[in-house]
Amino acid sequence: MWGYPLLIFFIMELQFQKGLKDELDRFLSEQERRFPKDDVLKIDLHCHDYNSDVPDELIGRILGVPETWLPSERLMQELKKTGCDAVTITNHNNARSCYLLQDQGVDVLTAAEFSCFVPDFEIGIHVLTYGFTPEQEVELNRLRADVYAFQAFTRQRQIPTVWAHPLYHYTVNKKLPMAFFDKMALIFERFEMLNGQRDTWQNMLVKAWISRINDEVIETNAKVFGIDPTVYCLNPNRKSLTGGSDSHMGIFAGMTGTYLYVPDLKNRLKNTSKSELALEALRAGQTAPYGAHQNTEKLTISFLNYVSQIAMNYKDPGLVRLLLHKGNATSKMVSFLASNTFSEVQRHKVTMMFIKLFYNCMMGEKPSRFKRMLLPPHYRPVFDDVVRLAEADKSRSKDRVNDYYDALLSINNQLNLLLATRLEKKVAGLNLEKQMDEKTLEVFVNSLELPISIRSYTGQKESNHTFDFAKFSDGLSFPFFASLFILAAHFTSAKTMFNTRPFLRDFSKQLGKFEQPKRMLWLTDTFSDENNLSNLSIKGILEQIKALNLPVDILTCSATTPPDTHLLVIKPLATFDSPFHKEQKIALPNFVELHNLFLKGEYDRLICSTEGVLGLFGLYLKQAYTVEATFYMNTDWLTYARTVLNITGQHLDRVRRLLRFFYQSFDRVLVDNTDYETWLTGHEMSLKPEKVVCLENESQVFSVVMR
Repeated sequence: MWGYPLLIFFIMELQFQKGLKDELDRFLSEQERRFPKDDVLKIDLHCHDYNSDVPDELIGRILGVPETWLPSERLMQELKKTGCDAVTITNHNNARSCYLLQDQGVDVLTAAEFSCFVPDFEIGIHVLTYGFTPEQEVELNRLRADVYAFQAFTRQRQIPTVWAHPLYHYTVNKKLPMAFFDKMALIFERFEMLNGQRDTWQNMLVKAWISRINDEVIETNAKVFGIDPTVYCLNPNRKSLTGGSDSHMGIFAGMTGTYLYVPDLKNRLKNTSKSELALEALRAGQTAPYGAHQNTEKLTISFLNYVSQIAMNYKDPGLVRLLLHKGNATSKMVSFLASNTFSEVQRHKVTMMFIKLFYNCMMGEKPSRFKRMLLPPHYRPVFDDVVRLAEADKSRSKDRVNDYYDALLSINNQLNLLLATRLEKKVAGLNLEKQMDEKTLEVFVNSLELPISIRSYTGQKESNHTFDFAKFSDGLSFPFFASLFILAAHFTSAKTMFNTRPFLRDFSKQLGKFEQPKRMLWLTDTFSDENNLSNLSIKGILEQIKALNLPVDILTCSATTPPDTHLLVIKPLATFDSPFHKEQKIALPNFVELHNLFLKGEYDRLICSTEGVLGLFGLYLKQAYTVEATFYMNTDWLTYARTVLNITGQHLDRVRRLLRFFYQSFDRVLVDNTDYETWLTGHEMSLKPEKVVCLENESQVFSVVMR
């Protein structure tokens, strides 16, 4: 039934991240011992402050926000706290902060992170560049449209460059060929192997790739591409590795960086500045990265810091700017929603008070106990957990990232508890079961449509709907927006780290190193529903998974179902009766818990068999972790809406459009009969035939999804 090779692959143990961590620890231990400690300068070769004011990310440019508002002085303080001997600031395409600090008498290595373009591959990359003059900076900005001209110029002027995060590139839906990396290995001699904002998988793949580049590879590739690597590199055969925090917020600056070897350092410092010695070591390739294993926790905290900064500093960029700015409709819609969210948040005093508290505590500023006394009792547990952020910063311990993140999770749990308690009371007060007769049900479906006319949103005409959203949301704003910010930070960190997952999977396969095992999470809302026919099917599938010990876990949200082998159960924050489908409860999960469970489980794909809450969250996971998502359809909800709920006419069309959008959002849809297949690929649902798979039996699910 399964095939022998598939079984062998399925029984692989869950050891991928542990193996990465162990190998990284061994490598960093070796790097630490490479040079005599007395002859080493410790430096973070990749960090930013407020002069990184034009982000590469399109949405940031549309909204008109910089990458950070962090002052140079604050960044310098953070670097000093983490023990950096020499300092530099690598803002995007400018060294303004370096020049300003130098004018104040501060010893800073001039540097910038230039956004360069590789014309023959049409790919954008980042190049860290050090030790140039203001006049040379002008020329470097002119040349960065062609990385070959850029590298030739820096070679002639002895300006050392480092290819930043080589496996994180800037391109649109372009599959990078291995030839691209073979050619870049000819024009660069320094590579950022350890980036503090990338996960260990990506960093270790860089290390594995560079370790395979030897004299023979250089010579062969030089002939293949017909170029002389000495035009771009002082020593093409010497490849050196560096590290940098890539910190934009300051809180983790210096935690990842580079040891620079300067022989006879003590005596050299008598006559030479640290910045000059750092430049000398970079030119000589005498570098060794330092740092630690990481996944998304550090980046999540950084993005929460950034979101807090935006909320405190955001100004409406204007609708005309948004409409006329370069970018596709999706980017502009996301920008529109983000702009309105930040504008709405700024209207809520309690929310803004806590956002400022978040930010100050993350930067190590502990509030007075007097502020706690002024808060209502139900907000004090959140306050106490936020204060833990400041205590984590003060501790400067090796586990500081974990301390930060533990406090953040506790804050999220407190907010969710507050939100769920209030939400349950609000929903109970609506008395939905009594209200949901045929007429109000159609009103509900009709409310899913938004009017096009601007006057509909600005006029004073009363709504035809009976639902008072303003009254319902009263008291929910603070826990909702604060929870939303935390979830948004988790989403953004995962999206940033894993948006190149398909490429990394291909890259690791070509290297034959660090290949991520296939592992799937199955999401269902109906596992506990005894009267649901689909429940019988999912329980049978679980038995197959257990019998063969497949790398597949089923996840459901329930207060009564006990967990089991390959069955993950998370407790709901709140449970509501469904007004449309009385046999099924609506369970509201802790979304951050779900998010982290997917990460810790090392899943690389998912399948959903529910159109409910977990089905929607499956689409969230698909986007956040850039994974393949499959939907297993076993209920015709359109027929149910027509025959059981008595929805007809244009209201039924709205239900159909919602279902069509939902199904089309998945990479494929599995069905168990030809009637469903015909309906999904027909004119009503318009799914592409290649996206719909009709199964012969339930067991075929795994061979289709795991191939």
